[in-house]
Amino acid sequence: LQLARSVVFQLATYDHPSSTPRVRSHILRSFVTPSSHPSLPLLISTTDIRTPKVTQVSPNANNVEAVFWTEATLEQFRISGRIFFVPSPSYAESCPLSYLTSLRQENFDWDQTRLSTFNHLNGRMRASWCRPVPGTPLKGGYDDALEWPESVPALGEAKNEEEKKNVEEALKNFALVVIEPFEVDFVELGTRPEKRTIYRRKPQETEFTGTIVVP
Repeated sequence: LQLARSVVFQLATYDHPSSTPRVRSHILRSFVTPSSHPSLPLLISTTDIRTPKVTQVSPNANNVEAVFWTEATLEQFRISGRIFFVPSPSYAESCPLSYLTSLRQENFDWDQTRLSTFNHLNGRMRASWCRPVPGTPLKGGYDDALEWPESVPALGEAKNEEEKKNVEEALKNFALVVIEPFEVDFVELGTRPEKRTIYRRKPQETEFTGTIVVP
């Protein structure tokens, strides 16, 4: 996964009020690995903090599954874990972040990671966080979307007040998605024989134990 230029994966959550499973596509942006625990990388993606998936997650119900498929190698990774969000400070109180103990001890700066990730996105992607709340009706139809910004500059690159306002709005809604894995189901279909290994760890441990199973 680390060698791919752009990795799209499916992220599944559960909407408890409606008893309905939900799934959507995400892009893997990077990994964050505690220096004291190199065997426990955290998966980093991005989202709009106003999206419904955020309300489907709570401190007591934050288990998710992510599925990656790599066509070139015929490999599937199905990752079960806990999800956390790193929102802007204006949302931090309503969306508390649970830190891994090891990263907290290392004084890891989550908001700096959020800002750096924002800057590495292209302008059109940054502009997507200037839109109205995702999922709300477009009363004027698709023509309403013609009024939205098409591109938003990176931090410190705004050339006028309108661009500064758009950067502030996008950053306010921009959040990191952090997945802490506790099980990885790895299937290799490009080998003979085909292989499948399930790696598991207990919540308070950092090392995974692998079990070979039938594909």
